[in-house]
Amino acid sequence: MNTLHLKALLLAIESGSISAAARKLGKKQSQVSQWISDLECDLGVTFFERTGNKTVLSEQGACLLPNLVHSLSQLERFIQSADTLAREEPTVIRVGIENYLPDSAFVASLAEVLAHSSLNIEVYRDDKAQLQADLQANALDVMLIHESDIAHHPQFEYARLGYYREVLVCGAEHPLAGLAQVSSQALSQYRELVWGREQTMEDEPSEGCDGFSPSYGLFSELAPLVALLSANQGFAFLPEDSVKAQVSAGTLVRLSCDFELPAIERRVELCWRNGFTLSERGSAVVSAFRAHHQLVTS
Repeated sequence: MNTLHLKALLLAIESGSISAAARKLGKKQSQVSQWISDLECDLGVTFFERTGNKTVLSEQGACLLPNLVHSLSQLERFIQSADTLAREEPTVIRVGIENYLPDSAFVASLAEVLAHSSLNIEVYRDDKAQLQADLQANALDVMLIHESDIAHHPQFEYARLGYYREVLVCGAEHPLAGLAQVSSQALSQYRELVWGREQTMEDEPSEGCDGFSPSYGLFSELAPLVALLSANQGFAFLPEDSVKAQVSAGTLVRLSCDFELPAIERRVELCWRNGFTLSERGSAVVSAFRAHHQLVTS
């Protein structure tokens, strides 16, 4: 059974005539008519009812049409996949995102990547060290992380993106909300709610681990932390986008510090495995992250 014959049959059904299908294929009508007749003989069914010069889809043809459309669609996907493999193009892209990066850093980029119907994508979150290990082991194609202190990554390729802003917030009726400016001494009197620290304050100190209060609450999920803030429990430094709705609604208040800028800039890096952008799809994925990461760049 010839694939071109099946395509000719579908074209004849869609266009309403064998002659129209022949024109689209650049073939003679008699040749296309013979192809369809051969299919009818091979399958033992009748696709068209022919009355004089008029050709209409038969009842059997109507029953088989959905299968024909599906089969040719799957065949096209099969051909595309085979072509991708022949050109060594990736069919699955694995993306790792560091824990506690706000959604605004990657949602638009992932949406563009997902628009490629023939490309599958696997996304997961983990800590930076694990993502870097996965990338070096080629178990990951792309990772999005907070900017590191390393000036250059020799193990993989990378690009500095923009940054997101982190703001100090508390509940609207919390005592800190009544202060024109908040000092570190004032913060130390209340509990700090922390989103996603990978070490507690009692562990060995590391970058970004020193808190503003001896009393803290550590949360791996953002929603319960924000709920407690709205209930006037403690204060927190959080991504501005993550609390924008609550600040607009008046349930949370942005605080001004005498020891920090109004918003802290947290820079973001995009990293990808060596050779990934040599493929057309790999290059498109990296371009999507670089163009649509939705971070502040100025």
